[in-house]
Amino acid sequence: MKKKILLFLAFYFIIQSVVYAGNNVNIFVNKNSLNSEGLIINDTTYIPLRAVSEALGADVRWDGITNSVYVDSNEETLTSKIIETASESVVAIVGNYNAEHTAGSVSDYNGLTAHGTGVVIRSGGTILTNAHVVSDIKNITVVFYDGESYSGQVQYIDKNSDLAIVKVDRLGLKPITFADQNSVFSGQSVIAIGTPLSLSMRNSASKGIISGVNVSVDGAYYPLLQTDAAINGGNSGGPLLNMKGQLIGINSSKYAGVGIEGLAFSIPLDTINYVLNQFDRTGKVLRADLGITLENSWEARIGLPTKKGVTVKTSSLPEFKAGDVINKINNIDIHSIVDYNKALRDTYVSGSINIIYTRDGIQISADIVPIIN
Repeated sequence: MKKKILLFLAFYFIIQSVVYAGNNVNIFVNKNSLNSEGLIINDTTYIPLRAVSEALGADVRWDGITNSVYVDSNEETLTSKIIETASESVVAIVGNYNAEHTAGSVSDYNGLTAHGTGVVIRSGGTILTNAHVVSDIKNITVVFYDGESYSGQVQYIDKNSDLAIVKVDRLGLKPITFADQNSVFSGQSVIAIGTPLSLSMRNSASKGIISGVNVSVDGAYYPLLQTDAAINGGNSGGPLLNMKGQLIGINSSKYAGVGIEGLAFSIPLDTINYVLNQFDRTGKVLRADLGITLENSWEARIGLPTKKGVTVKTSSLPEFKAGDVINKINNIDIHSIVDYNKALRDTYVSGSINIIYTRDGIQISADIVPIIN
C-alpha cells in the first residue's frame, strides 16, 4: 500500500508538466522530448517515473527492502538540472578589432579581443545575442558547450533594441525554449548563464530574482527587466532563464560603481519576439517615425512617478512644434520616451497614428501618417 501511495503522489506531481503526443505516447517534459516512451494499457496511460522525475530535476531512489520509491525535488537539484540542460544552448562569442585575420578558431586570435555570450534559438545555427556584442568586432567565432568552435556571421542587427542574430554553419543544435512573455513577474527566481570576464569561465551561472519589470533605464530604447543575478562583462547576450529553464530575457547591461550592487538588466521577451518577427519578415526592424525629438519631464528623468507627457524639442512635421507635450499614442498614456517608443512599437500596424498632445494648455488630437524607417 505504501508503494502505491508514493507512486501516485509522484505521478500527480509530474503530470502537470507532461504532454502526450500521438498513439505511441511520446513524453515531453517542459517541451523537451524524453528518450523513454509511455504505455497505454486498458485505456490507462503509464509513464516512466524515474525518467520523468529526473527530467524535472528530482532525485529518484528505489528502496528494495521497503519496496518504496522516493522522489525528492529541491531547489538545489532543480537549479543544477536547469543549468546542465540550458548550457547546451548557450555559446561564447569571441572576435577582435583587428581586420588582418580571417575568420577562424579561437586559437587564431591575438591582440585586442572581445567576447560575449549568445543563445541558440534555432537548431540550424541561429544564435541570438546583443547588438553591442557583435557590432564592432571582426572574425567572429562561436564556441559551443562541447568546446567546438565555428565561424559566425552577423545575419541581422538592430542597435536600438540591442539585439542581433549570428549565423553559424552547424546543424542539429539544441534551441532554448521560450517562456510565455506574460509569465514574468517581480520576485520570480531566475538564472543567468554566460561568459563573464574570460573564456575560461564559459557557461558560468548565477542566480537571483526579477527585481522589476518594465523598468526605464537611461540609454535603453524599450523597457527592461531588472535582476539581481550577477551579470558581468562578457555575460552580455546570454540568457536569463526562469525555473523551468525557459528564456525570459537576454542579459544586456548593468550599473557598476562604488556602493552599487545587484543592478543588472535584461531585454524582455516582448521586445525579443517583436524584433525576431521583424528580422524574419523584412531582415531589419522597421519603425514608425513621427519626425520629432523628445525630452522627458524632470520627474521621468529621475524616476519619479508622473502623469506628465513628453515634450517635443524639434519637429520636421508641421503638426508639431517645440514645446508641445505628447500625452497619448493610440490611446496609450505616454509619460517617458521609453513609453513613447513602446507605444509606437506595440500599436502601429499601418495607416495613421492618433496622437493626443497639449499646446498652450489646449489638448489637440491629430491623426498622423508616420515615416517608416
